[in-house]
Amino acid sequence: TGDAQMIKALQDHVKATIAPHKYPRAVMFTDALPKTETGKIQRFRLKQTAG
Repeated sequence: TGDAQMIKALQDHVKATIAPHKYPRAVMFTDALPKTETGKIQRFRLKQTAG
């Protein structure tokens, strides 16, 4: 699918840019990031969504 190809391209690019052991093994696309009232990203909600 298109998403699978985009994920593969993103992972390949990141592997070439940073150390291979640091590349993201899981990628999830979302329309918006959950944020607090002050604009900080709510990382715990991202972890909950990722499962």
